[in-house]
Amino acid sequence: MKCIVLCAGYSMEDTLKWQETATSLFEIGTKPLINYTIEALQEMDSIDEIFVVTNGLYYPKFQEWKKKYPFSKIKVINDNTTSPQAKLGAIGDIRYTINSQNIEEDIMVLAGDVYFDFSLADFVAYYQKQNISTIAGMLAHDEDLSKYGVIEEENGMVAGMQEKPLDPKGNIISLAAYIFPKDVLRDFEDYLSEGNKTTYPGYFVEYLYKNKPVSVYQITGNYYDMKSLQSLEKVKQKLGTQV
Repeated sequence: MKCIVLCAGYSMEDTLKWQETATSLFEIGTKPLINYTIEALQEMDSIDEIFVVTNGLYYPKFQEWKKKYPFSKIKVINDNTTSPQAKLGAIGDIRYTINSQNIEEDIMVLAGDVYFDFSLADFVAYYQKQNISTIAGMLAHDEDLSKYGVIEEENGMVAGMQEKPLDPKGNIISLAAYIFPKDVLRDFEDYLSEGNKTTYPGYFVEYLYKNKPVSVYQITGNYYDMKSLQSLEKVKQKLGTQV
């Protein structure tokens, strides 16, 4: 299985200008945010290659990161965009990585700007029991669902998917963690060729579940999406650091 870690976003939602570096490279505790994810992936024998896909603006910084932290199995991919106006979007970056790296096997897709402590190994084990597309989710509590992808679940399967809904129909938050079997890879090409949205992977899941089965892996634990300065502060406080 290959893993694609998405790190090509240009800014947080509550900032008014581009960031000088990717959110996934922000220092959290004693190391960059992305290291927490990569360290978890390094422990998994089922993942034999990790593609960190970023944009042309941040590519040199990821090259520096790779030299400083010589993880195995890592390849940094440049999607060759240099502005928000030209960005491929998360779905576009998945397609770009699949095509440019000639991937022909199952893939895990993770957001690079998140902090989580659920087990990726358990996530893979759950997927392997069914061998169908699987999305990680967590029951909502007091979250503002309009800021998340929201999953409708029936008997462990996706029955509906909404990205940032004003009128949410489900109560499970998408955790931007997905596993797709190799027979789904072609669907990314079909999805984009039809002119669909390129941004959040949840849009692809919304398209996919209507044609192929998608299961829901519900987790408990901590998960923070670093799309805002507030969530960044929460994680720094959780890990005992000063903002």
